[in-house]
Amino acid sequence: MVAVASHVLKVAIGLGIGAAMFAAPAFGSTMSDVVAICSDPLSTGPQKRDLFAISGWTPLASDAAPVLTDLSTALVIGFTAGMPDLEERFGLASVLAGNFATMTDKGAMTLWSRDGAVLAISIDKTPEGGEHLACYFAMPPSDETFEIARVYGEPEVLPELELMAVRFDESAFRFNPDVEYQMYSTWTRLTSDPLRTPLTDAYRLERIEILAK
Repeated sequence: MVAVASHVLKVAIGLGIGAAMFAAPAFGSTMSDVVAICSDPLSTGPQKRDLFAISGWTPLASDAAPVLTDLSTALVIGFTAGMPDLEERFGLASVLAGNFATMTDKGAMTLWSRDGAVLAISIDKTPEGGEHLACYFAMPPSDETFEIARVYGEPEVLPELELMAVRFDESAFRFNPDVEYQMYSTWTRLTSDPLRTPLTDAYRLERIEILAK
């Protein structure tokens, strides 16, 4: 069964990403903007959402079906770990897109587009009261994708998954000793021929806020 977004938002994450810090929004290229805003340890999920709203991103409605399908196709391999059949995994992109649409309708996710790229941001609470933030992003192929990712490692070539990928995880502290973040991020490129979606390059961040007891 596909590990869909509505389920992912409820589970604890043992992986994470080193957080990129910036003192003020300095908007540049699309991928770098998304990584800088999503991974910034000084801002909450709602603050990040507001930054995207003022930096040229256009809100999308949940009925933007083709866009959601492209975004989900770019990300679905990461949501279907353990499934042996590749075509079945890509076939579940429509299920993931439907979950994204449902979450948007319920107010748990916001959808955005800019320069041919698509971004989904979900904000939820953990059972302990911490914030669970997720950024799901996809764009047409760009040299920028792995220029950014190589800070964390060389891309791994996975022909059996039609994928190149970099993953980085880390626990990081905000400047509040009572708050710790567990985070992970992935950068991926679909290498399918023919292309399964024009949005081949993707970035995903999951961040769980852990409050001191």
